[in-house]
Amino acid sequence: MVDVFISYSRKDEALVAVLARAALAEGYDVWWDAELPPHKSYGEVITDKIAEARATIVVWSADAVRSEWVRAEADMARNQRKLIQTAIDTAMPPLPFNQIQFAEIGDWRGEPDHPGWRKVKASLAELCGPRDGDARATPLPATPPPHLAAPAAPIFPRWPLFAGIGVAALGLAAAGGALLAPRGSAPAPDASLPAVPAVTSAPATVATEPTAAVAAAPRPAVTPLAVPVPNVPIARPPVMPPAPVAATPSPTPAVAAIPTRRVTWPKLLFPDSSRRPLTAEELAPLTRQQLLIALNEMPARHGFRFKDPALLAHFSQYPWYDPRLDQVSPNPVERQNTALIRQAMQARNGN
Repeated sequence: MVDVFISYSRKDEALVAVLARAALAEGYDVWWDAELPPHKSYGEVITDKIAEARATIVVWSADAVRSEWVRAEADMARNQRKLIQTAIDTAMPPLPFNQIQFAEIGDWRGEPDHPGWRKVKASLAELCGPRDGDARATPLPATPPPHLAAPAAPIFPRWPLFAGIGVAALGLAAAGGALLAPRGSAPAPDASLPAVPAVTSAPATVATEPTAAVAAAPRPAVTPLAVPVPNVPIARPPVMPPAPVAATPSPTPAVAAIPTRRVTWPKLLFPDSSRRPLTAEELAPLTRQQLLIALNEMPARHGFRFKDPALLAHFSQYPWYDPRLDQVSPNPVERQNTALIRQAMQARNGN
């Protein structure tokens, strides 16, 4: 399914290409007859694509106004309430399309701020829904939520901490002097015990004489230095507040779905006029315009290409209509009904 169908005259193809590229850049799916498949007839594809599209952009020009196809396509889009009109080379839309607003894009060369192009974009957004342009092909990363600032650390006076470190350093120094002595030294003797002579051993091959024991000189007692310990208040660790929870961003409201338009076509006056004879009683209540439509319903089934733009536009509304022949051969029932309808039309003219 496409978003936009573009109707134009072949001589305006250069500007229509700019229009198609601009609509594609806005994120819309665009179809114009440059994509016509070779295995299908023109009328069949055009009818299907206009009925399928959400919007139809008609590019009116001096050549487009004279084109029966552009008129028929514009009339079909108008009946389905999906017509967006533009005009170039100072051309005005023909009757009855001049009763509908249109955007002038004759001097537009693709600028995004052109007044006519802004009108077209506003109509596309209303009929097809807004688009994100190139963001559809390259999605932008979502903006991360702002980081919450970390709570500031509590500030306490520093002098009690330094005083406590100093006292601890003095205590370690005093204990280290007593514990980290050389391995050969003996511990300080107690003054109440007799001195024990030092005994040295000599090699077994050398005769030795007893030597007088030399009493080891007592080491002076070391009185530990009494250092006054200041009354340092112990600060309790502060009660930290619970970690803040990042706020969950509110979801972006979804774009309302575009309601699907149901395309309906007017009923045929006589759907079986190619298979059964009509009666004068059936034709009596019809107006002359209705009789004209009933008369041309039969050749339209055979794919007759009408020269009258009004008849071409009327039958182009039907998906089965395929205008491909300039001459058709009616069957006997159709010839009989054609003669009967022409008599009724002549009677209306006489009245």
